[in-house]
Amino acid sequence: MTITEFSPKQRFVMKWWNMHDYNRRDAIIADGAVRSGKTLSMSLGFLFWAAERFDGGAFAMCGKTITSLRRNVITPMIPILEGFGFTVREKISGNYFDFAWNGRTNRVYLFGGRDESSAALIQGMTLSGVFFDEVALMPRSFVEQALARCSVSGSKMWFNCNPDNPSHWFYTEWIKKRREKNALYLHFTMDDNPSLSEKVRERYERMYSGTFYDRLSLRTAECCPMLLTTRAATGLT
Repeated sequence: MTITEFSPKQRFVMKWWNMHDYNRRDAIIADGAVRSGKTLSMSLGFLFWAAERFDGGAFAMCGKTITSLRRNVITPMIPILEGFGFTVREKISGNYFDFAWNGRTNRVYLFGGRDESSAALIQGMTLSGVFFDEVALMPRSFVEQALARCSVSGSKMWFNCNPDNPSHWFYTEWIKKRREKNALYLHFTMDDNPSLSEKVRERYERMYSGTFYDRLSLRTAECCPMLLTTRAATGLT
């Protein structure tokens, strides 16, 4: 899959932190379909925000494992960042990378939230922001420990996940309580990813059906009401 353009919703995820109506929010949550482009657009937005707002900051990007985080997030993201003029230097043995842009340099530490013991890995850090890939797969203790590390003024929290059981702790504590958490929420479908060909979309429709199709939110018309009532759906540049 080649990235040739970004959809309005993908661009919104990348730029919300710099938009007057939304930049006071503390967090953003993107959930929805596989292959919807939410992970790539959100990870790029996270780094764009960090590079614009901080210099010498420490950040965390978290996945179920560091291996999956590198494969699904870091590796696809770096060439695009470099295309935007970023310089990225990975330290694989130290599980971090430094990124520089416009005279500012920051560092991102990589963490795997595999089980309850993972919370100890991030304990004691001071972070300017944290990104969670597939947060619903991580134990609550790890996620909450990482959130507690975001004590720097202006820090923000970024979450993405696929739909899960409505009794899952992240759904009940964050998605349902997003207003009191001061968090934005967007729901993605495959239609929000312009890099997918229609042939591939149709293949997914043939592969899945019934409840599982609904759970993956492949082609539903659902959209975040906030997005529909602003110019974000059509006016991002």
